[in-house]
Amino acid sequence: MYSSAVEFFADLLAQSYVREVNEGAAFVWCAEWYKHPEALIRMEAIWRAWEHLRLEPALGVSTWWLNHADPHMRVLMDKEGPFKKCAYDGHKPARAAGLAALPHTEPETGIFG
Repeated sequence: MYSSAVEFFADLLAQSYVREVNEGAAFVWCAEWYKHPEALIRMEAIWRAWEHLRLEPALGVSTWWLNHADPHMRVLMDKEGPFKKCAYDGHKPARAAGLAALPHTEPETGIFG
């Protein structure tokens, strides 16, 4: 139905989540959400789940809301989530906002198989 996560967001999801966001609101959002790696991956997951579950006649859409859209959107719109630094002055790249990827050390050879 939709050709991309961006099209899906603009046509369906953004129209479905009507919330007061940013500047003192309970939720935050970045209009340039697609520039946040976490948001882009989560939106891709929400979109792909939609494309699959919308075809299930009985509980597909309900399952999508409860198990996919709402959990991901709660994380994305949380005041401590990926848009925290964008809430007042617009988009801020994570690195410019003083944030970095989670620390990671390569595991020892053979530890996973």
